[in-house]
Amino acid sequence: MKLLFLIPVTAEYERKKNEIKTYLQRYLNPDTVVEFAQISEGFRSIESDLQGVYNGWQTVNVIKELGRSYDGVYINCFDDPGVSPCRELGIVPVIGPYQAAIHSALVIADKIGIITTDTAGIIHEERKAKQIGMRENIASIIPVDLEVDDIREKSELLIDRLIPVCRRMSEEQGIKAICLGCTGMFYIADILNEKLKQEQINVTVIEPMVNAMKFLETMVMLKYDNSVSVNPDIRSAEISCIKR
Repeated sequence: MKLLFLIPVTAEYERKKNEIKTYLQRYLNPDTVVEFAQISEGFRSIESDLQGVYNGWQTVNVIKELGRSYDGVYINCFDDPGVSPCRELGIVPVIGPYQAAIHSALVIADKIGIITTDTAGIIHEERKAKQIGMRENIASIIPVDLEVDDIREKSELLIDRLIPVCRRMSEEQGIKAICLGCTGMFYIADILNEKLKQEQINVTVIEPMVNAMKFLETMVMLKYDNSVSVNPDIRSAEISCIKR
């Protein structure tokens, strides 16, 4: 099985790729091959609808070009940029971390929480939850007050802020499944789980990157097709420009 790990932002990722691959290999099947691709134009991170739409368009172009070379495609951003239109292409199974994390959490618990980056992220999480009909199940959305670029640079601060948020969700709100709302948090997932265990905070934390990759791996293994049925003429239509 060969999966494409698509990076839908233009931030520097070369140094992260080996770390991501090593992390994923602990959970993926031994015969699963993961290869990387990245959009060449767009925003460094996705923290608004504008950034998501623009980078999502670039993501569609990459999948149109490379998709047929893979058994499945994973788009690495918790906003799932371009996931729906890429499914309309009908080339290969495509998945993002957001919906996979939410649905996994609902298998574990009725009330779930999301830890997002900053206060602006709350609005986006509420909107996404409404779009997929899950707003009632998401009982809490709390930010750690860090921008995406800070997630990696301020690891100790991130951990220090995650612990009390998890405690609050668990003890005050009765939440037992928590989704990390940024795939950039993957590198602290093990540390966080260990600290939660030490603090006796009884929650399941879903790290969305590996969760979605396992989801995709299972889909491919079971030969599931998540393409969205559309008119083939629409799928193949060429973009034209008005001449003035």
